[in-house]
Amino acid sequence: MLVEVLHRLIGVVVLVFLLARLSDWISAHIQGLAFLLSRSHQVATFFLFLVLAPGIFIHELSHWLFARLLGVRTKGFRVWPKRTRRGHIQLGAVQVQGAGPISMALIGLAPFIVGTIALVVLGGWLQARQPSMADWQAWFAGAGWEALTDFFSRGDWPWRFYAIWVIANSMMPSASDREPVMPLIGVLVLLSVAAYFVGVSPTLPDWAYIKILDVLDILAGAFFLAVIGNAIVALGIAVVEHALSLMLGARVDYG
Repeated sequence: MLVEVLHRLIGVVVLVFLLARLSDWISAHIQGLAFLLSRSHQVATFFLFLVLAPGIFIHELSHWLFARLLGVRTKGFRVWPKRTRRGHIQLGAVQVQGAGPISMALIGLAPFIVGTIALVVLGGWLQARQPSMADWQAWFAGAGWEALTDFFSRGDWPWRFYAIWVIANSMMPSASDREPVMPLIGVLVLLSVAAYFVGVSPTLPDWAYIKILDVLDILAGAFFLAVIGNAIVALGIAVVEHALSLMLGARVDYG
């Protein structure tokens, strides 16, 4: 059972990685479309902000709520694009004071946690037990795609799809959010590897393993839908950008 849990956990991690990469690509190319039409970096940044504004608000609100729940002081709540001293563009920010390393890690992960819950709820993945969506074979089999067909057969799928898309492209931790998270992940990975080589493994009853597998399948289903949605949107953006480049005789260099 432990091997099956690890197998499906890897599946979830792969889907999150794909979602993050697609999100980065889409954000860059949305700005690229605006830049082709305006020839202005400021307009391109503002256009991206307008497209993702609801998700950006949820992202920053998640930081603020987790900070308050953990008893950490907050200073400032901004949902507006601004260039930092390092030259990076921030679409929003929440400043916190006096937080310990674990609190900072949880606050940094807050948008991803809240976003994941939103993807699960909006996708309807809690309404019925899903097929083994964390199993890689399900991504290329009929069972996995039937779950997506069920989603798009609902009458309210357009607004759900929009909400999922906006949240999925705003939920990933920024570079500053990841700073306190990476050391904690590193420690957990080292402890897990050490436990594996020492021969220490968790002993859980079968029902607990089954519950963990169910949770992983639910998460994988939510991320799989977001990945497919992002892939469709990315394809549309690529077609429009290519057409604009031909019409205007110019192209954006993303290097």
